[in-house]
Amino acid sequence: MSQLFAIVYDTPDLARRAADEIRELARGHLLSLRDMVVAKRSADGTVTLDQSVDLVSGGALGGAFWSGLVGLLFMAPFTGTAGGAAAGTFNGWLADYGIDDGFIRTIAMQMNPGRAAVFVLADDMIVEKVASAIGQVHGALIFSSLTANVDAVISAALCGVLQGSRDRDIRP
Repeated sequence: MSQLFAIVYDTPDLARRAADEIRELARGHLLSLRDMVVAKRSADGTVTLDQSVDLVSGGALGGAFWSGLVGLLFMAPFTGTAGGAAAGTFNGWLADYGIDDGFIRTIAMQMNPGRAAVFVLADDMIVEKVASAIGQVHGALIFSSLTANVDAVISAALCGVLQGSRDRDIRP
């Protein structure tokens, strides 16, 4: 079951550092990252979202590949590739999976200007190791669908309270 949590940081640089830590955790198989978004609220109050998955270019590449392959079968590879890239781009632009952008914007509008938040949708977390790693960049947990004990472990780590990590696998 996927779990969603959001951590707010004082600056966009700290949020990017935390996002980098979370990507490293995913590479190390300490969590299965389904989606991650960094939301920044500027001094004028506007919210910008940095998506971890670029669906538009991914759709274009996928569409170009598959339609090019089909085009080869019918002796028209370039026409098929161009049409497939266009269709894939459009499909990627329309698709939105993972964390809902409207939800992220609603939460981000509640942050003080100049701050940023990292929204994470993940499966299969080794919670104490994840908490220890993201606790290196101090922030505050502002939204969570985690269970109460997991929420407490992550909140304590973000405040710098977590004392070491036991090699236990706590699954929310």
